[in-house]
Amino acid sequence: MLTRTAVLIATFLFAVPFSVPAFATPTALVSVSPGSNIADIGESFTSSVMVSNAANLAGYDIRVHYDPNVLTATSASLTGTLFDPATHSVLVSRHDILQVIGIVRYLVVILGGSTVTPSPTGSLLNVNFKVNDPASSPFATAQEYPSIINVSTINLVALPGSVSLPTTTTDATYMPPADVGLRSVGCRAANNGFNTNAKGFTDPLFCRVINNGSQSITVRGDFNYASLGGITGSISGPTITLGPGQAAEVNAVLTVAPHTNDIFFVTGFGTRVITFQDSTTLAIQGDAQVFSINVISPF
Repeated sequence: MLTRTAVLIATFLFAVPFSVPAFATPTALVSVSPGSNIADIGESFTSSVMVSNAANLAGYDIRVHYDPNVLTATSASLTGTLFDPATHSVLVSRHDILQVIGIVRYLVVILGGSTVTPSPTGSLLNVNFKVNDPASSPFATAQEYPSIINVSTINLVALPGSVSLPTTTTDATYMPPADVGLRSVGCRAANNGFNTNAKGFTDPLFCRVINNGSQSITVRGDFNYASLGGITGSISGPTITLGPGQAAEVNAVLTVAPHTNDIFFVTGFGTRVITFQDSTTLAIQGDAQVFSINVISPF
């Protein structure tokens, strides 16, 4: 038993190639859960590396990768996982958080030649993240969102024979929440049907929105349209700032060409806008509503 444990540890530390049995080994499934995270700027969340179909699992070497411009890994833990030290005699050979490059690495083995269960399903590692403020980093840019959290390297070791299990992985993402909800009136046009001779060629559009989040956000109105006559486009209004729970109206103006006789179908929504130090902006769509505008030009 001691010899088997020594082989496992040596396999991890010195990267000795694993032996593979002649029969087919089932593929283990590894994923980062939850698959999507929407904690707000400055808030925290936990990502868990989950495993299933890993028969006779005895140890692992994992690297969890994330974008350090977007997230800060504050801690990592085996508590509550399949390798919880409270339920197994566990050797943790590596437990590193390398924030500069966005890597969390854990190298873990159960001592005594034991395995977790014949075919475990559960978590391998829990990583706690804090969301960085984009305005505080000169290196952050809107192109980094949605931000990926993935298992960049993984070796799962099973007994007997220190077998390296074939593995497939599924990533997770992080994106700030929109926090822009629609109030009861929702999105509308000032004139849902109008004669251009009487009303001119512009129609004000609006969405009545509310900030459902816990911090102040910048919001604008966005409107995408498509007509029966094949006219398509999008328009945006000016930005405003909304405090937590604050309601307001966001606006834009649709302009039609002379002699237009058409029906426009418009999708309106409030959009949260986050501006970065490099002047790029991240637009996060909130709740949406569809309405129509009937335009008539008699002459």
